[in-house]
Amino acid sequence: MRERPPLRHRVNLSTTVGLTVIWVMLWGSLSLGTVVFGLLTAVVIQVTFPLPDVDELEHFRPLAFLALAAHTASGLVTSSISVAAKVLAFRTPTRNAMIRVPLRTTSQFVSSITAELTTLVPGSIVIDVDDGDLVVHVFDASTPEAIDRARLSVRRTEARVIRAFGSNQERAELREEGGA
Repeated sequence: MRERPPLRHRVNLSTTVGLTVIWVMLWGSLSLGTVVFGLLTAVVIQVTFPLPDVDELEHFRPLAFLALAAHTASGLVTSSISVAAKVLAFRTPTRNAMIRVPLRTTSQFVSSITAELTTLVPGSIVIDVDDGDLVVHVFDASTPEAIDRARLSVRRTEARVIRAFGSNQERAELREEGGA
């Protein structure tokens, strides 16, 4: 049987605060009792169901994360408008394509977040992660420039994820490369 880590390694402050906030939101009232029971519930959940360690969370950078969130929100709005315009212009056919985008990172966490954010933005869906590459279905691939823009968009998303969660080595390699 696997040995459990000590309690201090299983209970994380940020997870406790996050779970407590969720608890208070679920109850819909901010009172001392709700907060105390939320804290107790958060600790019991973490002790009973310990989360696996995610090394990338040790490299979390809040400002870079905010930039990532802002970029994603902006991408959601502009891509939604673009996809809606292309769909409503039904007389003009769109050409779709499957493209392969090589990733810089070897981190499964960074690759997964990049794939999720790429899929979240309308007009692109990650089909597969293959040997460090993302295979992406692109909605508008009518020109080689559109395909290059789609590939660059995925690379920029990955760069933002690396800035928010990547190791110091990955961030240094990103700076040497030029950042995009």
